[in-house]
Amino acid sequence: MFRDTAHAAELAAAQGIRSADLLKSGIVDTIVPEYPDAADEPIEFALRLSNAIAAEVHALRKIPAPERLATRLQRYRRIGLPRD
Repeated sequence: MFRDTAHAAELAAAQGIRSADLLKSGIVDTIVPEYPDAADEPIEFALRLSNAIAAEVHALRKIPAPERLATRLQRYRRIGLPRD
């Protein structure tokens, strides 16, 4: 659209693809923070990421498989996956 990165933040906000937007719309379940950039603290970020994944997997394992599938399909349909 603009063919440069000067408008990246403005476009991301308009498209609703910032992490907070994705969380609000239910596309993502959690946001793993970066301080200020994961490349500046790779070990710490990897630990936060692995802890977040482990917590989600632990929570999901408590839910029966048929219920997980139904919830997943419901979520996909809400964000635009066709029914068939």
